[in-house]
Amino acid sequence: MGQWKTLFAVRSGREFSNRQMLALIGLAALAAALITWVPFFRIFDYPFRLLLTIVHELGHGLAGILTGGRFQNFVIAPDGSGLAYTSGGWRFLIIPAGYLGVALFAAVLIIAGRSHRWGRVALGVTGAAMLLLTLCYGRPGSVSLEAVLNSVLTMMMGVIFGALFLRVALKASAGTVVFFLHLIAIKAGFTAFSDIFTVIGLAARGDPRTDAHSMAELTHLPAAVWGFVWVGMAALLIGGAIWVAWGGEAEA
Repeated sequence: MGQWKTLFAVRSGREFSNRQMLALIGLAALAAALITWVPFFRIFDYPFRLLLTIVHELGHGLAGILTGGRFQNFVIAPDGSGLAYTSGGWRFLIIPAGYLGVALFAAVLIIAGRSHRWGRVALGVTGAAMLLLTLCYGRPGSVSLEAVLNSVLTMMMGVIFGALFLRVALKASAGTVVFFLHLIAIKAGFTAFSDIFTVIGLAARGDPRTDAHSMAELTHLPAAVWGFVWVGMAALLIGGAIWVAWGGEAEA
């Protein structure tokens, strides 16, 4: 028990040692792997699926706003799928912003997680943004029963996740902040790659209901090509974040 307290404790209010940080990140990676691949723990994967679907759809919406368009609304469904509705803007950036937005989300958390202080800031900003964006845009796109129920789920999960991130940022111990942040970051990284590879498989079968197919219609390049491009970009984002966080010399 004493070893666990030592692992999660910061000495004299300073940063964790490299050994402590790597141990906490290793625990987060183990937890993420168990949740992702071990059947007994897969029940815990569902909340992460909904969280990262929200991140995906907000990626589309924010890309619409940043390229001069309008973010109308987004919804998630109980099966973990989601839809974002935008108008105007630059579709060449809006379409891939879902999958790459999840990878960017993971990358930002990895960099911020090098310091428990910046980790708190990152979690606090994420929580506040999720609350605000969900309340502004998590409304139904139609008055159908399915759309309304999906909107209720969207609002409920956006508020729960936003409040949880804020709670951890403001109240949790430094060790819990580092563990929680890296658990989310690693799960986001796993999801970014698994979802893109799923899209590549669907594209190879000619499924028209993917973002890669939308890019193919826009550019006249095969959907599978865009899937592989996105895999490479996700790898650069996450690999670059790891290098920025851990590539230089740091104190032991």
